[in-house]
Amino acid sequence: MKARLLAGAISVALTCTNARVFADSWSVQPLIGLAGVYASNPELQTGNYTSETRAAVLVDLPASYDLDIWHFSLVPRARYSDESGYSSLASDYYHLDAAARMTTDIDSLSIDASFYRDSSLLFAGETVNGIGVRRDTSVGDANWQRTLSERSVFQVDLSTVRTLYDTNGIETGLLDYRYTSFSPTYIYALTERASLKLLGSISRYYSLDGFTASDSRNLQVGLDHHLSELWLLSANAGYSKSTNEIDLFGFTVKGDQNGAVYALNLTRKTEKLNLSMGVSRALAPTGFAFLSRQDKVTGQVNFVYTERWTLSADATWERLSEPVVGGGSSDRRFYVGDLSAAWRWTENWTATMRLSKIGQQYTQPVVKTTSNGLFLEISRQFYRTNN
Repeated sequence: MKARLLAGAISVALTCTNARVFADSWSVQPLIGLAGVYASNPELQTGNYTSETRAAVLVDLPASYDLDIWHFSLVPRARYSDESGYSSLASDYYHLDAAARMTTDIDSLSIDASFYRDSSLLFAGETVNGIGVRRDTSVGDANWQRTLSERSVFQVDLSTVRTLYDTNGIETGLLDYRYTSFSPTYIYALTERASLKLLGSISRYYSLDGFTASDSRNLQVGLDHHLSELWLLSANAGYSKSTNEIDLFGFTVKGDQNGAVYALNLTRKTEKLNLSMGVSRALAPTGFAFLSRQDKVTGQVNFVYTERWTLSADATWERLSEPVVGGGSSDRRFYVGDLSAAWRWTENWTATMRLSKIGQQYTQPVVKTTSNGLFLEISRQFYRTNN
C-alpha cells in the first residue's frame, strides 16, 4: 500500500508538469523531492531510546490564479514516508493551504483556510511523555485593512483554529481544542520612518470536551522604527488577562492568569543577507488544559553566498508555563537549532542539507532530553505558466 502511494504521488506530480495550463491567468509550479531524515532521539525520551533513519517522498503542487484586484492560490503538500504512523519526525503529512487576496487603493482583504494532518512531534510545545500522535488541524483567518488617511491605517484580524489528536487524555496530556481570536490594530505614521501602533486582542480557548477554557484579553502599544534603510525595529508591550475555567461535576471553578505581554524584533535585509532577532512573551494555545504563557527568543540568518549556494542558521529557545488543573503550573524549556546549506545544482534541481539539535527540560522534577538530527533532500522544481 505504501509503495503504491509513493508511486501515485510521483505520477500525479509528473502529470501536472505535462498538463496544459488551464487559462491565461493560471500558473502551476510543482515540486518533487526525495528526503532522508536521521534523528538520534526523535521522541525526546529519557533513559533508553532508539535512533531513527527514515526516507520520504515530498510533493508540492502550488497553483495560483490572478484577476485585476484578486489573487487566488491553492497549495497542496504531502510527504510519504517509508513507515506508517505518527511517532517519527519523518511521519507522513498532508497539508492544504488556500488563500484569496484583494487589494485596492484604500482596502486590502485576505482570506486563508488551511487543513493539516501531521504529527504532534513537529510542534515542540506539544512534545510530552515521549509520544507522537496524529494531529488534525483546520485553520480559518480573515484580515481586513483600510487606509483611513495618508498617516493612519486600521486593521482587523479574525482567526479560528481547531485541533484534534488521534490519542489524547492521560497518555499524552493533549486535549482536542478550538482557539478563536479577534484582533483590531490602529497604526499612525509619526514620521516617514516611525509608526505608532495600538493593538488589542480578545480570544477564547477551550477543550472540545467542555472540561477547560481560557478567555483572554490584552492591549498593547507598539512602535515600528526604520533605524536606517536596512534596519527595522518593531516593539510591542502591554498587559494581558486570562480567566481560566474548569467544569468540575457541573460546577465552574475560575482562576485568573495575568501579566505583561511583549514582542521585540530587529531585522536587517540586503540583497544577500537577511537577519532577524526577536524576544517575546504571549499567551498561546499548545493543546494542554489552558492557554500557556510562552517566553521565546529567536534568531535567524539567511545568506546568499553565491548564485548556487545559500546558507542559513535558525535558533529558538522557549519557556512554557502551563497552568494545570487543581492549581499551580508545569514549566518546560526547549530549544531548537538548525544549520543548513542549499546548493542549486541547476536551474531546477536543488540539494539541501540541514543539521539540527533539539533539547527539552522539565523543571519539576528536572528531566533533560536531547536529539541530534540530519536532513538531506534533493528536489526538482518545475515551472509552467501563461501570462
